[in-house]
Amino acid sequence: MLDCLVPRANPSTATISIVDRRSFAAWSKRKPAFLRKWIEQNRFTPERGKLVVCPGKDGRIAEVVLGVGTPPSLWDFAVAAARVPAGRYAFDEALLADHGSDAALAWALASYSFDRYKKRERPRPQLVWPKHADRDSVTCLMEAIHQGRDLINTPAGDLGPAELVAAAIGIAEAFGAEHSSIVGEGLLARNYPTIHAVGRAATGAPRLFDMRWGSPRHPKLTLVGKGVCFDSGGLDLKSASGMNPSVANREGVRVTGHAA
Repeated sequence: MLDCLVPRANPSTATISIVDRRSFAAWSKRKPAFLRKWIEQNRFTPERGKLVVCPGKDGRIAEVVLGVGTPPSLWDFAVAAARVPAGRYAFDEALLADHGSDAALAWALASYSFDRYKKRERPRPQLVWPKHADRDSVTCLMEAIHQGRDLINTPAGDLGPAELVAAAIGIAEAFGAEHSSIVGEGLLARNYPTIHAVGRAATGAPRLFDMRWGSPRHPKLTLVGKGVCFDSGGLDLKSASGMNPSVANREGVRVTGHAA
């Protein structure tokens, strides 16, 4: 979903100015009278979560004024992506200071949509990468969080044990990690009876996924977790208030790696 972040501005790019209670008065004095009047008429106040879209003399969006906290949090910047019309925007670098990575990541996360079954019809507003943003870090975080959200939003009927492991295999192969799976009755042979017992009645066989990544020369770090895939069939023996992951079809996940 990197189409929401673009490398450069174009002639119609609108500026996003961030202000807080301390900086607003001085910032406002530097603006033309008609713009100050527009901001006043829209009852904008320099507070977290407040935003006003300002037109230029040609009627197109020229500037967006965004209220933030002191200091601004990552989520302060997300307000703009969620509320501005489609178009291209760039933060005022002089006001953004050292918050470029937060601004880019917040924009990317606020632009998320689950489009596996229905594609987004309207274009997303786009942000020009802030000058001092760590693009590699922002991209890694955004892709990981978006993938997690996609898995969470996928209905149980389309995300069983096999599909969850397929997603894990995709990650392993993308980063050159070794991986293996133990499926169904193989769990008993390899002494994983609990995983087998909880998931054996489901249509999709339970399984344990093992991923190994990194250099053997580095200190070893092992993470063990469980992925929960709710069975799309069977008997519901508990009331809704009594439901918990113990009635789910569980997935064993083990990740072994070497810390750099």
